[in-house]
Amino acid sequence: MSSASNRHATVLNSGPSNTGSLPLKSSKHYAQAEDTTFTALSSSVDGDASKKKIASISGGLSETMDETPSVRTSSALRSTLPTASPTSSRYWDRDTSRSSLISSSASHADENKKTAVNDEETEGLCGLKNIGNTCFMNSVIQCLSHTNELTKFLRNYNATKSPTSKDQQILYEFSKLIKEMWTNNVHSVTPMELKRSFSAKHRMYSDYNQQDAQEFLRFFLDSLHCALNTGVKGEALKIDDNLSDNKKAELTWEWYSRLENSLIRDLFVGQLKSTLRCTTCGNTSVTFDPFWDLSVPLPSSSRCKLEACLDLFIREEVLDGDEMPTCSKCQTRRKCTKSFTIQRFPKYLVIHLKRFSETRWSKLSNIVEFPTGERELNMGPYGANANSNMYFSLYAISNHMGSTAGGHYVAICKHPVSKKWHEFNDNLVSESLSEHHLVSSSAYILFYERA
Repeated sequence: MSSASNRHATVLNSGPSNTGSLPLKSSKHYAQAEDTTFTALSSSVDGDASKKKIASISGGLSETMDETPSVRTSSALRSTLPTASPTSSRYWDRDTSRSSLISSSASHADENKKTAVNDEETEGLCGLKNIGNTCFMNSVIQCLSHTNELTKFLRNYNATKSPTSKDQQILYEFSKLIKEMWTNNVHSVTPMELKRSFSAKHRMYSDYNQQDAQEFLRFFLDSLHCALNTGVKGEALKIDDNLSDNKKAELTWEWYSRLENSLIRDLFVGQLKSTLRCTTCGNTSVTFDPFWDLSVPLPSSSRCKLEACLDLFIREEVLDGDEMPTCSKCQTRRKCTKSFTIQRFPKYLVIHLKRFSETRWSKLSNIVEFPTGERELNMGPYGANANSNMYFSLYAISNHMGSTAGGHYVAICKHPVSKKWHEFNDNLVSESLSEHHLVSSSAYILFYERA
């Protein structure tokens, strides 16, 4: 079965503007361009109850940028202002000198000690300049910057030789950017070289068009993985059907890990269990696939809990009509049921809230109440093995404010040392926020760390 995620939309052909509004990549208002090259690395699990698929994306996409008559003109997009941030009065402008966070002390030794502590608590509070509709990129980069193990690796990363591939160039520029962002007294950085190197591989990002943050995240992680991948191709996977499901999952993961071996896989990739059951003979077949994020549907209610979205994701669906698969036992197409559970949880769990409809030119403004505290999200009920708990802690959010026609991305991230929340709005960084600012109708991508 084909997946909408395996097709990439022709992007809007508009010039740079002050904000990066969000074009809906899977909308029928866009002309679709078939992607002919795929990798199995950057996969997203689409949790739409009507069509749950594993979505692979291209490792090297080249697209023609055409105007789409049904989309608003670029001038209309540029005239649309982003929704005002509720914390705009609390921003530091990272392009100008900020007030000192270090109190004077009677003792020079005490002052040095306080300076060191405050330096640790302010490292990483660095804005990113918007260089023309790049708020989608800035928001994702800030969330990745606060992914603790990734940033620790990048701050110590030293390329042993000059980059020899486009992916290695992306990794090189990203590590340079992270090092600068986490340097004391650096208030704002312009990510021009990173965008240039990324656009060299992914042509759809070469202009200053509006883009989707989740799609950018998939491409970006895929490039980092490819740059670091030391895996080698081997024989095709062969699994004995008589083995237990857990043993099948273990052997499948070992085989996948030999092919795809990198720090990025270690941090972000989990394993999904898909169960297909024939309603005629009762035969059950199980497959295991890697996933890099979970794309979960939103219920029709205006306010819900994240758990309700996850319930929809794992809810059993019926495959009938044109969607009927072939039963291996009946040897013919049969009506079947299909369900998902999570076999292996990643260290960093990315949850994408499906706010943008695949069939409508609109955005869902549901308020999803998601866990914000330490060890507050328990993913155990969604695991393949019952009676087990798996706790996660929220550390970053990519927010989209506005509509599909004109909007703006910001990031809200938890500092790894101070444990305080800050909002990153391009080159602006807010003072600390309380947790009650976190849940809003703007939440789009949630980043959780396994406790």
